[in-house]
Amino acid sequence: MMNMKILVFDVKGKFALFRRSYTTTSSTTYPFPPRTAICGIIAAILGIENPPDRPSWYLRKFDNARISIRLLNPIKKIRLGINYVETKPDKDTPRTQILAEIIKDPAYRIYISEFEKFDELVKLIRSHECVFTPYLGLSEFIADFSYVGVFEAKKVSLPTLVNSVVKIIDGTKSFPERGTALIRERMVLRMDDKRTPLEFAEYWVEKNGKALQILEYSEDILEIEELNERICWID
Repeated sequence: MMNMKILVFDVKGKFALFRRSYTTTSSTTYPFPPRTAICGIIAAILGIENPPDRPSWYLRKFDNARISIRLLNPIKKIRLGINYVETKPDKDTPRTQILAEIIKDPAYRIYISEFEKFDELVKLIRSHECVFTPYLGLSEFIADFSYVGVFEAKKVSLPTLVNSVVKIIDGTKSFPERGTALIRERMVLRMDDKRTPLEFAEYWVEKNGKALQILEYSEDILEIEELNERICWID
């Protein structure tokens, strides 16, 4: 495999909520944004708009991109009541409150390979500019972002420590160290233009952002030497 060019940037905020789609009367959050939400953050920075009848059309701009994500802060969750407008006609009150699980002080490092708008994205993030305001799951949870760099990544051999979230694929084997708090999550990987899920995937992430020792993995694991970080793709 030839070396791959990757843009690396950090995203953080005061709060985040990446809601699990199967929750109803309360909202629980994933510990990190799914691929679709990461694409939404990048689409906001680029100013990609959706047609009215195709709310997930922006995802098509990233069909050829590969994405990885790393936790920069430990996952800390709190519960807050969030007010929503009541839409049911038989309700007496115009408001309803939902108890939501919220991530406090979220911070992530995002890695993205070259794609159609790669150079434009690099320029915007480097100058700390965006077309639309990016947010972390809810429009009230505004995201800040900062440029880390554009790097050449190369394939590394196993076993190795992996700093990013690890997508679980056939034959994946890891060796968690003592004290590791390993979380396993199943998320939507791909959706059509109308937000209908097409594909799901499972992931491992260490709650405190520690690297995972990967013994066997059937896809490439890449190293960014300048950052001393190793990643695998979540898509």
